[in-house]
Amino acid sequence: MLNGDLLILWFLASMRATGLMAVAPVFSSKAIPPPLRVMLALFTAFVAAAMMPGRRSLPESLGSLVVFSILELLTGLLMGWAVRLVMSGVEVASQVISSELGFTMGQQVDPMSDTSESAIGQLMMGFASMLFLVSGAHQAVLSAFFHSYEVAPIGIFRGNTEAGTMLVTATGKIFQSGLQMAAPLVAVNFIISLAFSILGKVAPAMNVFGESFAVRIVVGLTLLAITLSLAARLLGDTMSGVPEVMMRLIP
Repeated sequence: MLNGDLLILWFLASMRATGLMAVAPVFSSKAIPPPLRVMLALFTAFVAAAMMPGRRSLPESLGSLVVFSILELLTGLLMGWAVRLVMSGVEVASQVISSELGFTMGQQVDPMSDTSESAIGQLMMGFASMLFLVSGAHQAVLSAFFHSYEVAPIGIFRGNTEAGTMLVTATGKIFQSGLQMAAPLVAVNFIISLAFSILGKVAPAMNVFGESFAVRIVVGLTLLAITLSLAARLLGDTMSGVPEVMMRLIP
C-alpha cells in the first residue's frame, strides 16, 4: 500500500532514474518511445524505493524537497554520463576511421541521435549498442543504480573529493579506447599512403591520388570487418568497468 513516505521516495528515486536514462546510451535512444522511457524510469524508481531500508532521511519542507530533487537528478546524470563514456570512445574511433577511409564527406543525418554521422559512424554505434545489450551491460547499469542507494542514500550527501580526478581520468580513456579501436586502420592507411607515394615517383603519369581511394576503401573495410572482434573485446572490457565508474562518480 502506498503511503506518503513511499510516494516521496518514489518521486526522488524517479529523479535519479530520469537523470540516468536521459544520458545513458540505449536507454536514451529515440528508438524507444518517450512514454515507454517514462514508464521504465518510474518502474525502476518504484523498485528502488521499495528496496530502500526503513531508516532514511526525508525532506521536511518544500524547499528541502526541491534541493533533494536537484541533487538526485545530478546524481543520475553523473551516473548516466559514466555509461555514456563507452559510446564516446566508439564515436572517437568512428571519426578517426571515417577520416582515414575518406567517408567524412558522405555524412548523413542519424535520426536516432539527430547528429550528422558517416556510414562508418552509424555502423560502429549500432554495433556498440547491440554489444551493450548482448553483453548484459544494461543489466549491470540497472544493478549499479539500485546499489547506488547503499553508497549515496537519499538525504545523505557525503561529498566526493575524487570525482574531479575520476572525471579527468575517465575522459582521457575515451581517446585511449577510441584510438585503440582505430589503430589497425590508421597503420594500414599509412602503409597504403607510403606505397602509393613511392608508386607516384616511379610512374609520374599515373593518377596515384585517385587510384588510392579505391584501395583504401576496399582494404580498410576488409580490415574493419576482421578487427571488429578485437573492438568487441575492448568494448566488453570497458563495459565491465562501467558499474565501478558509476559508483565512484556519485557525489
